[in-house]
Amino acid sequence: MKTQSTTTIPLKVKKLKNRNSYVIHRGIVNGQRFVVIASGFIRASINSKTGNMVQVWFLLEDMDPVAVMLSGLDAATVCQGCPFAAGNGCYVNLGQAPLSIWRSFKRGNVPEMDPKDYDEKFTGRKVRFGAYGNPTLLPIAKVKAIAKASDGWTGYFHNWRDMAPKLREGYNQYFMASTETESSLELAKSLQLRVFHVSPVQPENTVECLADSKGLTCAQCQLCQGWNKPAKSVWINPHGSTVKKAVAAAMA
Repeated sequence: MKTQSTTTIPLKVKKLKNRNSYVIHRGIVNGQRFVVIASGFIRASINSKTGNMVQVWFLLEDMDPVAVMLSGLDAATVCQGCPFAAGNGCYVNLGQAPLSIWRSFKRGNVPEMDPKDYDEKFTGRKVRFGAYGNPTLLPIAKVKAIAKASDGWTGYFHNWRDMAPKLREGYNQYFMASTETESSLELAKSLQLRVFHVSPVQPENTVECLADSKGLTCAQCQLCQGWNKPAKSVWINPHGSTVKKAVAAAMA
C-alpha cells in the first residue's frame, strides 16, 4: 500500500485579522502542496448534522477540490486511505463549501493564523477536524493545541493503516479511525483503535451515531474524540447523494 509522504511548509504569518476563515497549516503530501483552513469563526456553520462547529478543511493549493476529485488525485493526497475517494461514495459536496473556501483562499482572502492565537480563536468553540480530508495532515502538536483550547471536537482519519504505531496511537487519542469493510474493521480492532464504521451492517459492540438514533448534532454528542472519549466505537449507515457507491465500497 502506498505510504503517505508529507512535508510541512512554515506559515508566513501576518497580523491576525477578524475573518471567518484562517489558514492554520501548509504542507506537501506526495508532491502536492496542500493548505489547512479553519472556517466558521464569524458565520456559524449551516450544517444541520454537525451543528455550530469550526470546520477544518484539507485542500490542495493548486487545483480546485472538484477537479481534484474528478482526477482521482484526492485518493493519493488529502483523502489517502479512504475507499470513498475519487468519486467513489464520499458524501461531501465539493462544489459547495470546499470549492467556495478554496476560491476565497486563492483570492487572498484567508489570512494565516499563528499557533499563539489558538487560545483566542478556539476557546469556547467546538471543532470538526476533517470536514473534508485527513486531519492527520495537521501535525499532532497543532491538533493537541487546538483540542486543548477548544470546548470539544470530532475527527476521523483514513490513513491509519500506513502510519507508524506511535503516531497512529497518538492521532487515535483525538480522532476515530475510519473503517468501512469488515476486514478493515477487524484490522483496526486488532490494533486497539477506536473506530467510526461506515457500513449498512452494524457491527457488534458499537453504538449507532447519535445524529441518526437520537437526533443530536455532532456538537451536542461529542462521542467521536478517539480514545480521549473512552466509549464504544461508533457505527453509521452510509448516507448522502452517493449512498449507493458508498454501500458498494463498504460491502466489497
